Amino acid sequence: MRPALPERLRRTLAAVTSFATAQAGPLGAAGVGLLAFLALYGPAALNPTRLAWLFRDDFSQHLLGWLFFRNEPLRFPLGAINGYLHPLGTTLGYMDAIPWVGVLLRPFSALLPVDFQYIGPWMCACLMLQGAAAAWVARRMGASVPQQWLVGGLLVLSPTLLARMSMSHEALCAHWTLVLLVGLHLVPQRDAREAKQALGIALALCVFAAGVHPVIAAMVVALAVSLCVRTALERRLPWRWPVLGAVVNVGAVLALFYVFGYLGTVRTLGADAFGGFSADLATFINPLGYHRDAVWSRFLRALPRQGAQYEGFGYLGLGVLFALWASLVLVARDAPAVARLWRRFVPVGLVALGLFFFALSSRITLRGELLADISSLYAPVMRWVEPFRSSGRFVWPLYYLLALGSALVLIRLPRPALAPSLLALAVVLQGFDLNLGQGRQAQGGSDWTAPPSEALRAAAVGRKHLVMYPPQMHDGSGRGCRAGPMNFEPWAYRAYRLGLTFNSGYVARLDDARAQPYCLGLDDDVRAGRLDPETIYLSIPQRLHEFRAIRGTRCVQEERLWLCVLEPAAASPARQASP
Repeated sequence: MRPALPERLRRTLAAVTSFATAQAGPLGAAGVGLLAFLALYGPAALNPTRLAWLFRDDFSQHLLGWLFFRNEPLRFPLGAINGYLHPLGTTLGYMDAIPWVGVLLRPFSALLPVDFQYIGPWMCACLMLQGAAAAWVARRMGASVPQQWLVGGLLVLSPTLLARMSMSHEALCAHWTLVLLVGLHLVPQRDAREAKQALGIALALCVFAAGVHPVIAAMVVALAVSLCVRTALERRLPWRWPVLGAVVNVGAVLALFYVFGYLGTVRTLGADAFGGFSADLATFINPLGYHRDAVWSRFLRALPRQGAQYEGFGYLGLGVLFALWASLVLVARDAPAVARLWRRFVPVGLVALGLFFFALSSRITLRGELLADISSLYAPVMRWVEPFRSSGRFVWPLYYLLALGSALVLIRLPRPALAPSLLALAVVLQGFDLNLGQGRQAQGGSDWTAPPSEALRAAAVGRKHLVMYPPQMHDGSGRGCRAGPMNFEPWAYRAYRLGLTFNSGYVARLDDARAQPYCLGLDDDVRAGRLDPETIYLSIPQRLHEFRAIRGTRCVQEERLWLCVLEPAAASPARQASP
């Protein structure tokens, strides 16, 4: 006879079983997200000690931000990094390194491996939460567990989310926050408790998004405010609750923007940066992704668009397009019943349409052809508009309103026996239409994780800085100093491993008014022979003669560059670089 389980263990297992049964819909949909991630990147991406696959595209920028942050003491603003782009410095936020994650992991940095990344696990979590959020909303609408799985699966297979992952934009993959907020507009608020719960979730999402990415935060706070309007219209709470909620949501995001250094640390790029990274009016039916050969549909052909409008990519997929068509037919047949629910969809619909209009930017196009130039409309507010120059991303709230809204209509309006079939057909069409790849995106990689050479280690003894000469520091607009080698990332990684600062890099925003004086001053110091004995200079061959002309300088070749240092015996106060 088998011995009985201890009472505490039995209760724990019963609680786990009860939770799994109650949350079967969201948990199953999260499993669909996990499978989609494995199909797209493979299990290797979940290994936090594998870095090589991240040394490409924008991933390298985000990874280096986290790595250099590990060598920094905590200071204000949260996520400040002094050792990267030294002496200018930057922040986790401007490295697109997901500040909340970096700051929360920082106290445990000494316990983590030297090579540690959270980009792969973060993207996997985003896909799993995408499915779970959609399933949770479907459950609130009365969907059965299989229907919750189908709705979650349909939202997991969102081309706009999968495309962001393939574009190395992991901070912009928190689309589940938008799905959840759009869903909170559409589910019923039956009493004051549910209304307060919705406002509380919205505030939590605002706090979370403010430490993820400014674009995500801007969309989240807009949807949170519209949810407050919807709550006021429902009259489940006194009017002061939604008004206070709207004020707190906006205030929390602005305060956290300041805390994380998004506000007050660098100047804006200027009006010329706005207008190109927009969305096209045909974005929802255009499967053309980031590259000209990246077509996300197996059946629909790519449509023309302007060069940088990949930022406004918003292809819905055949499954969602079918669900949208079917839901419009069903709504037309039951228009009076739907019209009575106007308080749910009018606030979110107006906000989503307003953000879509902003996504079109000042140059409205259809299939790549200019329809209207409304630059004069934006001119008075360009100072506030320019930070969101990649305006095309703001198609996402309308995108998810169409995708999630059509799926919920298929649950509610047709006969109960018909709903699962319609949803299943939509998911099958979506799955057949999209190409998730072969799970190889996390395979291979460069040899950047090779340890620093013996020559570099020897030069680093007693020194604090690794200086690329000339520097290579720039931002998304191309401003900064760009005379140095483009492949600066391996040297940045080596500087991190040796605990050195590094003067080059790529960031989301760079203060050109500070960068140019630094670069010109470095030129003057080297040409005048004012070398810092605590610095390793990494020179391109064309500038090597400047170091060889300085007495007491030793240079050795390292790959295609030259490591030059001023020997301590040759250093004197007159020859040291000015602070």
